[in-house]
Amino acid sequence: MKILPKAILFDLDGTLLNVDMDDFLGRYLKRLAVHFAHMMDPQEFVVNLMASTQAMIENRDPQKTNQEAFWEHFLTTLPHEPETVYPHIDTFYQDIFPELKPYVKPYPHTPEVLASATKHACPLVLATNPVFPLAAIRHRMNWAGLTEEQFALVTSYEHMHYCKPHPEYYLEIAERIDVAPQDCLMIGNDADDDIRAAAKAGMQTYLVKDLVVNKSGKPPQADFSGHIKDIPSFLEKLKEDS
Repeated sequence: MKILPKAILFDLDGTLLNVDMDDFLGRYLKRLAVHFAHMMDPQEFVVNLMASTQAMIENRDPQKTNQEAFWEHFLTTLPHEPETVYPHIDTFYQDIFPELKPYVKPYPHTPEVLASATKHACPLVLATNPVFPLAAIRHRMNWAGLTEEQFALVTSYEHMHYCKPHPEYYLEIAERIDVAPQDCLMIGNDADDDIRAAAKAGMQTYLVKDLVVNKSGKPPQADFSGHIKDIPSFLEKLKEDS
């Protein structure tokens, strides 16, 4: 059933930003491990980081932010005090993370997509998986030609309590923006994290076909689908049909 959404959620990577996340994450992990090489063997660092990230993703404690879940696990692997580690992380995102810009490309249609969504005068959410700190998300937003001012909410690990692919992640967004899940439209390129999980939360879904990710291999079963360039006309058609 087509209904005019009262909030529109956008995934970032692969949806509004042209990036191969497997390639990007490999480069990101390599640089981060080198940055921490004086604290831990790089290979061991990556193993521990991935284990802590998985612990964060699996955490579903509503009283614990993703940031808290990650560091609670990760600090047990580092033989250093948190006061030493935290500033080193900040330095990485400030000075090293920007080196990854050449490995992403802005989609030329992203500004038009955001402009068309803004015309609907409803909250827009950058629903990027909150496994990264806001500093990393801000860089990727900038590479995509986006600003925080365009969104009512940008999900990051500092303030969210769930990750994709848990439906609770989408329910928390709906609660934060005070819009019922069934009145939200989730637009993304990941059949599992964006489409299936948002649908379980009761949201309408739009699969962006430019760079589809479907690790489960299951049919996406999105309510709508199309390329990123099709989104403005799609949103206008929803408005006309409502």
